[in-house]
Amino acid sequence: MGTTYANITLKGPKAQDILQELGNQGRSAFVSPTEDDLTTVYEMDSDEGDSTVLTDLAEDLSGYFGCPALAVQTLDEELLSYWLYLDGELLDTYKSPSQSLDPEGKGNSKSQGGKPELLAQLFNTDATREEIVDILHCPDQDCSFSLAVDRHLSLVELLGLPMCSVGFGFCDLDSGEYPEDLDEEDLLRVDEE
Repeated sequence: MGTTYANITLKGPKAQDILQELGNQGRSAFVSPTEDDLTTVYEMDSDEGDSTVLTDLAEDLSGYFGCPALAVQTLDEELLSYWLYLDGELLDTYKSPSQSLDPEGKGNSKSQGGKPELLAQLFNTDATREEIVDILHCPDQDCSFSLAVDRHLSLVELLGLPMCSVGFGFCDLDSGEYPEDLDEEDLLRVDEE
């Protein structure tokens, strides 16, 4: 099994406010520092592969804070998915091409969903539709995206999202693995009671 992780990036609310709301919900999570109005949440139950927990939390936080939320999940280094919320409403979903996750070996060679205009509007108005389409919809064999994390990294770089959202979920942080741009003392943590 390859790398699997999930996290949510919020635009607007501050890390301490997000941490407090996660505590009010009785969740265990790490919260990155807020930089350029962006904060990443790594929630324990979201990291287990079931996207329902991740999307429910993204919807809740987006609605509570009245902000954009981008929930991202990679599965087995191969599949990148995202769910984009604004004010608690799901605006967009996306799944990257995958070659081998289908049990019959008939992977989906085409991506599904993805609205570049919304990503640009909510996160980086300087990013062009074409640049975002190139990242989201380029088949793996035609791009340098041999892993889902590579596609995620390119999207993060283009949209100006936190680098700490690439390649890390709750389990990584909990085991002492941290993004290059973060140290343990940079992260806030709340544990369910």
